[in-house]
Amino acid sequence: MATSDRTAVITGGTSGLGRECARALAADPRWTVIVTGRDADRAQAEAAAIGAQAATLDLGALASVDHFADESRRRGLPPLHALVCNAGLQFTRRSYTADGVEATFGVNHLGHLALVHALLDDLIASARIVFVTSGTHNPDQFTGMPDPLDTDVRQLAYPPESTEPAQRDGRRRYSTSKLANLQTTYELARQFEPRGITVNAFDPGLMPGTGLARDAGAAAKLLWRTVARGLVLLPGVNTPRRSGADLAWLVNDPSLDKVTGQHFVGRTAKPSSKASYDRDAQHALYTESLELLDELAH
Repeated sequence: MATSDRTAVITGGTSGLGRECARALAADPRWTVIVTGRDADRAQAEAAAIGAQAATLDLGALASVDHFADESRRRGLPPLHALVCNAGLQFTRRSYTADGVEATFGVNHLGHLALVHALLDDLIASARIVFVTSGTHNPDQFTGMPDPLDTDVRQLAYPPESTEPAQRDGRRRYSTSKLANLQTTYELARQFEPRGITVNAFDPGLMPGTGLARDAGAAAKLLWRTVARGLVLLPGVNTPRRSGADLAWLVNDPSLDKVTGQHFVGRTAKPSSKASYDRDAQHALYTESLELLDELAH
């Protein structure tokens, strides 16, 4: 029987896309799969159901990120070969993290960047980092979502009072965070290439039935979980199982060993938005985000 010789960490791995990616990887005995969640009991139950291990992680709290990294090292796991930055939230009202920054930006972007740096010394050469993004980042792609904001890290972390309805503001901040995931992917791909670590982005497409807005009303949640699931019969609409298998392929397929700095839609590398390729914007987002993380840590 094969023995696990590599570890994959999947944030937001207790449901939807992350859970299905974890399920696919855990079926391969070479992988030890760690799924994270904010609720320890739920994470444990979901991990056990798919043959993975669980860990508690709140990406909205930098102390939790540091604790997770320390605990991971104490567990004596096989070498870290993959980090899937999958967890993503969308809020229908203005919310803030435990560290006091706007929650969509704080969790979807800052929390994942902090996690990458907390685990960087544990990622071995040939390791893969994948950021889960979304077509909502691209104004040229019709998604029904507002265009991303064009502003700096401080304005995203500590936004002024919104001039549009809270729900639309929340959706715009989600699309903005997905653009930040793309910009971070491209910046880190250049920086980590000398380490032998690849960094790519993955767009799973539209997946009805998954949960994003944790504070949406009961009626909206019910509609998304039930009626909207019928959309999977339409072209270009995916199930979490199908997209989870695609994400696991991006983590695991040998043909991708040297592939970095790419944006995959399913299993096809495709261009992302024009704004996502602005190198000055990528670098500014990265450096200013690290400065803010350092301030929050102290």
